[in-house]
Amino acid sequence: MKALILSGGKSSRMGTDKSQLEIGGVTLLERTIGLIKPLTENIYISVAHDDTEQHPLPTIKDLEPSPGPLGGLQAAFAHDPDSAWLMIACDLPKLSPEDLSQLFENRGKDVTCFLNPLDDHPEPLCAIYGPSASTTLNKIISENRRCARRFIRSLDRVELRPSEPQALLNLNRPELLTELQLLNQHGTLEKTITIEYFAKLSQEAKTTCEELTTTAATLAGLWEEVRLRHHFTLDLPHIKAAVDNEFSDWETPLKNHDTIAFMPPFAGG
Repeated sequence: MKALILSGGKSSRMGTDKSQLEIGGVTLLERTIGLIKPLTENIYISVAHDDTEQHPLPTIKDLEPSPGPLGGLQAAFAHDPDSAWLMIACDLPKLSPEDLSQLFENRGKDVTCFLNPLDDHPEPLCAIYGPSASTTLNKIISENRRCARRFIRSLDRVELRPSEPQALLNLNRPELLTELQLLNQHGTLEKTITIEYFAKLSQEAKTTCEELTTTAATLAGLWEEVRLRHHFTLDLPHIKAAVDNEFSDWETPLKNHDTIAFMPPFAGG
């Protein structure tokens, strides 16, 4: 097996190269490499077709401009069509060594993947693709169909559950970076929080209020936890949060016995 790390480049929401973001003095790219090394030393970084930068590992260039993650996988199979490829995004800071070992130990023919806890759909950006997947991949790319989730659903899959609900959390917003940095600095401290849900959120949660014991450090971390818990259909940018009846930003630290309100947009403003 060989591994391909999707380094992502500059993220529009983060405003910087996510692979170089640091948590506890370790970049996301360094952490990802460390997770993979016990499974294979054959690790490559997926880069743009015209990339000229220096990288800490060998690279595989996209075969064309801006092909998306499936273009990276296509280039990997072009590099070695007989190998299975672990394709993994670099922005999964809660993925554990046990998760990757589980993928490695349960490899199937086309693809071995996790079911995303948020929607129970197969997750394409942390999966092992067998050589047999390349035929389907080349066909859909030739038809300019580049949705990674549709591609993985077209394959014969071994589907696994990650070790914990946030194992596949994408670090795609600055607020979540603050959450993870605070957890790294102060550890996971349990808090008892009262959460109030309004409008659509109360319908999806099937409750207007609940008490929750959490180790989240900030409002953003708490929102991600309950979003997975209740399968909320709205994401963080579409929600307002209040702490003890005061609107607060997402990086606000949580305290024991806080009362948090989560509110979706209301009709009429």
